[in-house]
Amino acid sequence: MKAISTAAEPKISHAILLTSAQLARGLFRLLFVVVVARQLGPQQFGVYALLLAGSGYADYLTRESAKDARVGWGLASQLTCLRLGCALLLAGAGLGILWVLGYTRMVLVATAWLSLSLAPRSVSESVQGVLRGIGRYVAYLVVELIFDLALVGGAVFLLVQGRGLNVVIATEVIAPTAAAVVSVAFALMFRPSRRVWLGTRQLLEKSAIFNTYAFVTNLYDRFDILMLSRLAGDYATGVYSAAYRPLGTIQLVPYGVLYSLLPALSREAPAERDRLEKAMGLLLNVAFVVVLATMVFAGPAIGLLFGARYAESAIALKILIWAVILRYVNYALNIRLLAGGHERVFVATSLVCLSVNLIGNLIFIPMYSWRAAAAITIVTESVLLAQNVFWLRRTVGAIPRPFGWIRRSLVFALLVGVAVAGARTASPVLIGSACVLFFLVYLYRVGMIEEFASVWGHGAALEGSNS
Repeated sequence: MKAISTAAEPKISHAILLTSAQLARGLFRLLFVVVVARQLGPQQFGVYALLLAGSGYADYLTRESAKDARVGWGLASQLTCLRLGCALLLAGAGLGILWVLGYTRMVLVATAWLSLSLAPRSVSESVQGVLRGIGRYVAYLVVELIFDLALVGGAVFLLVQGRGLNVVIATEVIAPTAAAVVSVAFALMFRPSRRVWLGTRQLLEKSAIFNTYAFVTNLYDRFDILMLSRLAGDYATGVYSAAYRPLGTIQLVPYGVLYSLLPALSREAPAERDRLEKAMGLLLNVAFVVVLATMVFAGPAIGLLFGARYAESAIALKILIWAVILRYVNYALNIRLLAGGHERVFVATSLVCLSVNLIGNLIFIPMYSWRAAAAITIVTESVLLAQNVFWLRRTVGAIPRPFGWIRRSLVFALLVGVAVAGARTASPVLIGSACVLFFLVYLYRVGMIEEFASVWGHGAALEGSNS
C-alpha cells in the first residue's frame, strides 16, 4: 500500500500560522490568568495554580500524518479513545493523592470538576496533531482561536460578575469543549474515506512511549507547584505561578518555527540538518532578546499586569527567564530526535529530569521557597540539554548547533553585563532599553532577517561562517 502524504515543503506561512496559533493561545491564556490573579489575590490564585497542576500524542500524530495521512487519521481516532481511558484513571489517582496529602474538600471538588476538561482536550489535541502533519495550518489556527475566545468570554464574565473560582473552573471546561466541537468538524471535512487502523497490540506498543513520556513530563513540570503548595503555602505558590505563566507564553515561540519543519524532517532528517541549525540560530537570538528585555522590564510589567501584591513575582520571573535559552535549544534537539524515530529516548531523559526536579525541590523549597523552585527549573533544563547532546551523539552521530551561536552569545553576555553595571549609576530601564535596542540593531545588521527567510528557502545558503 503506497503511503499518501499531503504535507508540503515548509514555508514561512506555515511557521507564521503555527506560531500565531500558539501565541494566540498563550497570550489569551495569559490575559485570563492576569484577570484571575487580580480578582483572586495571591492566596486564592495559588489554589487555582494547584488545580491546573493536577490536570502527547500530538507530536507523534504530526510525524505519522506527514508520512501517510490515512495512518494519521486512523491513529487519531484510536489514540483519542486510549487517552480518554488513561485520563479517567489518572484523574482518579490524582484526586487520591490530593486526599492523602490532606487538601481541603474545596480543592478536591474543584479538581474533580476541572478534570472534565481532559475529555475535550484529548479530542482537540489529537485532531490538531493530524492537521499539523497534513499541512492544514489555517484549520489548526481556527481551533486555537475558538479556545481563546471562550477564555476571553470567561475573563469578561469574571470581571463583570465576579464569583471567583467557580467561574474560572467553568471557563476551563467550556473552552476546550468548544475547541473539540470545531476540531471534530474539521476532522470530518479533511479525513480521507479510507483510513489505516492498527491492531490493539500494535497500538499499545506504539503509544506506550508517548504515554509514559507525556505522563512523566507532566509530573516534573508540575511537581514544583505541588511541593510549593505543601511546603511553602498558597502565597508562595501564587507568587511563583504568576511568574511562570508569562514564561509559558514565551516558550511557545519556537513552536511554529520547529513544527513547520517537522514534516520535512520526518521524511529526510539528514538532508534537513542545515535548515534545522539555521532555525536553532534564529530561536537562540529570540531567546537572548527575551531574556535581556525581561531583565529590564519585568518589574514594571508585573506591577502593571498583576498589581503591587505580586511584586515578588518579578524577581521569580528574572530567575525563571534564563531557562528560556535552554528550553529553546532543547526543543530543537527533541524535534531532531523525534523526526529520526528516537522517541524512546524521551522516557529516559524525562525520568532523569523528574528525579532531579523532585529531589532538588524537596531539599531546597523548605529553605528558599519559590526561589528554589525557579532555580531548580534552570537546573532541570541544563540536565535535559546534557542528555539530549549525549543521545544525539549516540543515535544520530551529529549534534545540530545553532547557526552563529558563539559570536552572538558573546555580544549578549556583554550587553547583560552593561545593563547590570549601568543600572547602578543610571536609570535601569533607560540603560536596559538602550542595551535591548543595540542588540536588535546588531541582529539586523548581521542578517537575522535573511537567516529567518532562508530557513524556509529552497537551497538558499547564508553567507558567513558558523561561528
